[in-house]
Amino acid sequence: MWKKIEKFLLQKSSDFIGIDIGTGAIKLVEIAWLKGVPVLKNFSIKELPEKIIEDGLIIDRQQLTETLRQLLATTRIHSKNVVMAVGGRIMFARELIFPAMTMEELGEAIKWDLEKYIPYAPGTYYFDFSIVGQGDTDTEIKVLLVASPLDHINNLIEMIKSVGLKLAAIDVEPLALYRIFDDADQSMVIDIGALLSQVTIFHNGSPAVIRNIPIGGRNFTNIIMQALSLQFNEAEDMKQQYKILGQEEISPEYVEVKKQFEFLVEEFTRDIRRTAEYFQQQHRNVILNKVFITGGGAKLNHLVESLATSLGMPAVMHDPLVKLNIPHSFDENYLKQVAPQLGTAIGLALRGGDL
Repeated sequence: MWKKIEKFLLQKSSDFIGIDIGTGAIKLVEIAWLKGVPVLKNFSIKELPEKIIEDGLIIDRQQLTETLRQLLATTRIHSKNVVMAVGGRIMFARELIFPAMTMEELGEAIKWDLEKYIPYAPGTYYFDFSIVGQGDTDTEIKVLLVASPLDHINNLIEMIKSVGLKLAAIDVEPLALYRIFDDADQSMVIDIGALLSQVTIFHNGSPAVIRNIPIGGRNFTNIIMQALSLQFNEAEDMKQQYKILGQEEISPEYVEVKKQFEFLVEEFTRDIRRTAEYFQQQHRNVILNKVFITGGGAKLNHLVESLATSLGMPAVMHDPLVKLNIPHSFDENYLKQVAPQLGTAIGLALRGGDL
């Protein structure tokens, strides 16, 4: 009826690779631990052809594997140990409260009621769980239960094997992102991807609320394409170069683009606010104090400021590089430019320090 996520035992290594397969690109980061300090060794990004991944599911594993192989061929990685993640619509996560008990007792309790907790058909998913803290009283524990479809996990396993790497662990995206922060508790983390954004609210080190919003960077690109009759690459370049959001005076040709941008930000903010309100209903004594923005879709000029204004909360673009030692050999300007896209991959590679 059910399967537990496989554990992969490896020899201890100080170098790990985080591979984040998003809706628009594969991001790879290699980190080495030197005297307890994580050092960036390599990173690379490769855009994905269309229709390889749809709704978070791998549609064309062969083409995805070939794209990953091409990425590896141009990146001088030293390690073979990989940490990957599941997230978005192909990840189910739920926080549960149980009476205090041993891990063995907890495993039996979860297994007994698994179909009640997980919305997938029996026999179609892997699952795992972890105790993430104390419940509301001393006699309760807080448990994070996660699940993902069998086919997706098996595709990841086979793909990594076929390119000659070793899968050290499969993580969940919110926990990977949590590692790039010094303290994200009582905060919202908004990871804006190409086609999908994931909003996570962390409380006591655990993702208390996770919500996927079907708005990402390409929604803004599509607005430019339609309003100005441009091709995708032209619209993408314009989106990155021109300041449209937040500008009071703007060229007449961009007025409609600005208007639709603002409508999209309002829709996005409405969904984010609903997520915050749901959390506050469950945790009435907790005050959300900040919004962190990350992800490649967040690089749109003035988007962070617009979200902060609409939400009425401080919002900042988080720099996922702050925990890393960066060698001088890297192009600092380029690294800063792509850094928002690397957050999840960095968090995955950082897990190597725990394995």
